[in-house]
Amino acid sequence: MSTLRESLDDYSLQRVPASAAQSTVDIALVRMGVTVSSSDLLFGYTIGLYFGFWNALLIALGYSALVAGASMLIGYIGVRERTSFALSSRFIFGRDGSRLVSLVMAVIIAGFYGYILGITVDVFPGHTNPAILALYSIVLGAIFLVISALGFRGGLRWASRIGVPLMIILVVVADIAAVHHAGGFAAITAITPKLAGKMALGTMIGLGVSKWLAGAIISPDLMRFGKNGWTVVSTSIAEFIVGNFGFNLLGLILGLSLGASDLGKAFSLLSIGALATLAFLVQSVTVEINELYAASLAVSNAFGVGRVVTNTVVGVIGIVIAYYGVTQGIIASFLSWIGDIGYALPALAGVMIADYFVVRRLRYPEGLEGVSPVNWRAVAAFLITIAINLWLGLQRHDVFWHSMPIIGFVLYIVLSIPQTARSWAAAGSESGNAKSA
Repeated sequence: MSTLRESLDDYSLQRVPASAAQSTVDIALVRMGVTVSSSDLLFGYTIGLYFGFWNALLIALGYSALVAGASMLIGYIGVRERTSFALSSRFIFGRDGSRLVSLVMAVIIAGFYGYILGITVDVFPGHTNPAILALYSIVLGAIFLVISALGFRGGLRWASRIGVPLMIILVVVADIAAVHHAGGFAAITAITPKLAGKMALGTMIGLGVSKWLAGAIISPDLMRFGKNGWTVVSTSIAEFIVGNFGFNLLGLILGLSLGASDLGKAFSLLSIGALATLAFLVQSVTVEINELYAASLAVSNAFGVGRVVTNTVVGVIGIVIAYYGVTQGIIASFLSWIGDIGYALPALAGVMIADYFVVRRLRYPEGLEGVSPVNWRAVAAFLITIAINLWLGLQRHDVFWHSMPIIGFVLYIVLSIPQTARSWAAAGSESGNAKSA
């Protein structure tokens, strides 16, 4: 019984042993299971409602590349230290300080889980009926809870092996139908978007970064099972360039060619509603259990309890959010959500990257057992950066810079000049001693 409990807990509060390393292909499929998804299709679809084909293409590629870069840096912490995002944050924010950022991250991921569940439900027939909507949300949420509880080895990789290919087939079929519906590919590139001029280019890029920065930050959750640095690079490219950009591209073709206000209506126009429902149902398993898995690990660190309990709590909260999102209009509600989280996520990513690569120079010799209770410099940089981002967004109406990790990165380095000098001096001394020996 204890062995089963340990398996389900999936190293939530300890380092992953080298013997538990997983196949790079399986990790890539699981990561692509997050971006080869209904939410990515929806975001690309939304870009196609506001921007012409070539501008939309640049937006999708640009923000995908930015997020992939952040994912490689943060994921590298996971593969070197063999720790999840939550445990990695202990090195940076301290044992107790990490509880704050873990809780923030858990709330954000739970929100994503709920909204993506809502996007899936929105494609199903009869979703406008409140009772049917509630039933959809509860039944799907229960399925996701069970599979997520099985962990990476028992649940995530097997769901991804099935869901990712099926979702790709759906979108290829849908795009062929959409191109035919529009009168050919040349016609799509010439289409004037339905909502042209109603959103700035920088705003959409900022929303794109905000949308997937959470995915980049939780990269260590899977990278701790990686074998080496190449796993980080290759799977980040698979997730954010092949998966994210690829599905944004497919989604924007649908948005440009159809101009319908929601995905369910769009697929009905193409007469493939049944195929869409099946594919969304199967594929939604991959992205939803990834979200649940990451959130449960973060809550485990925040409150020091096992992952099975936290998995259940987050799952129930997500069901409520899904119901709310669909009843409020899923596209508008989802865009508003990712705009709001863009004030906190960049601050977290900036501090993490600065601490590991600059301040500590890729070295945490004290281990998890030796971390301080609170790293007040990291906590201060995180909170001050959020305040600056709020001022930029709400007072200065900035739509781009507050979505980038730059402010938190610079601020933390400024607050850590003595510590940085000591780390680099110690690393230089060790290197000199090694050469002498």
